[in-house]
Amino acid sequence: MKRSRKAGFLLMAALAGVLVAQTSCSPPTVETGGPEAGDRTISVSGSGTVGAQPDQVVVRLGVESMAETAEAALSENSEQMQAVIDALREAGVPEDEIQTQAVQLRPEYASPEQEPGLPQEPGQPRQRELVGYMAANVVRVSSEDLDGMGELLDAATQAGANRIEGISFEVTNPDEVLSQARELAWENAQRKAEQLGGLSGAELGDVLSISESTRGPQPVYARAEEMEAAVPIQPGTEEIRVDLQVVWGLK
Repeated sequence: MKRSRKAGFLLMAALAGVLVAQTSCSPPTVETGGPEAGDRTISVSGSGTVGAQPDQVVVRLGVESMAETAEAALSENSEQMQAVIDALREAGVPEDEIQTQAVQLRPEYASPEQEPGLPQEPGQPRQRELVGYMAANVVRVSSEDLDGMGELLDAATQAGANRIEGISFEVTNPDEVLSQARELAWENAQRKAEQLGGLSGAELGDVLSISESTRGPQPVYARAEEMEAAVPIQPGTEEIRVDLQVVWGLK
């Protein structure tokens, strides 16, 4: 009888332990509320573009020379580049507007042609042979004489320039033009935000963030060997664009 009671107590204790374990292992309930009205935002992009007349032209040009030895390539390149610089000065470019951008010297290799009827052995790459050295010298030239840039390039190529990397037109004092484009971009963004806010039945609140990016003209590329006469250069109108990304709170 005593053993039966003892066994009953042990069974009840075990069941109670299981219930306690199940209760302690149950995950807690987490309640989250929805976003408040003050947390609502609207993100809008706006752009503004203003045209401006460039007052400066910038060109990168230079000389490439090929010779059997590195010394000969550098010597020939230096002599030819000096002739180009002298021609630029004679064309009216001030010395401080001619700036060296790059000086390079590299070996040039060529792969020998395979003889007809002789298959190449697998895993045996063709041996390249040194054929000479290439030397290059590139300068940056800026000028306020936009109308005379074509004749300047013609004089440089006649003096030995055989490499033209790009031509770009610039506005030296773009702050005023940028301010105008920025105002147009802001008006564009605000107009969009007000319209979208009205459509959603909300009003614009405080500005939470503003990011800006600007864009200018891209360089024009040309090859010196294709220029047989004076190069026609048209500066046109430079477009400066400002893009804004604005985030407003809604109320």
